[in-house]
Amino acid sequence: MPVFVVVFDLGTPMQLASIVFGAIWPVLINTAEGVRGIDPLRLDVAATVRMRPAERIVLLYLPAALPRIFAGLRLSLSLSLILMVFSELLPGTADGIGFSLTDAQTRSDLLTVWAVMVLLGALGHLLNTALLAVERLALGRHRAAHRT
Repeated sequence: MPVFVVVFDLGTPMQLASIVFGAIWPVLINTAEGVRGIDPLRLDVAATVRMRPAERIVLLYLPAALPRIFAGLRLSLSLSLILMVFSELLPGTADGIGFSLTDAQTRSDLLTVWAVMVLLGALGHLLNTALLAVERLALGRHRAAHRT
C-alpha cells in the first residue's frame, strides 16, 4: 500500500491501482496453471493439424483453462472486496464503506458498524452468486462433458 500512496497519492487512482494489483495475481496464476495442465496429447494434435496461434488460444488453451480462470476470479472477487475496504481505511479518504466503518467505530456507533458489516457480507454474497451464475453459463458444456 505505501508504494501506491507514493506513486498515485491518496485518492481514487491509488485505491483502484491497489485493488487491481492485488486482485490480478490469483487470476494470472490460476490461468497459467490451467494452461500448464493441458494434456500433452492435445498439444501434439494441435501441432499436427497446424493450428494457428489464435486458433490454439480459442480452441485449446481457453477451454482448458476456463475452470481455473473462474477459480481465480472467485478468489480475486473476495480479495478485491477486502482491498476496497482496506484502501478506504487510509487517512485522506472521506467516503466509502471502509471510511463509514472506521468513522462509526471512532464515534462508538455500534449500530452503524454492524450495518456496514452486514452490508459487506451481503455485497460479497451477491457478487459471489452473480459470478457463480456466470460461471455456470460459461462452463455448462464443460461440466456436462465431464459428467459423462
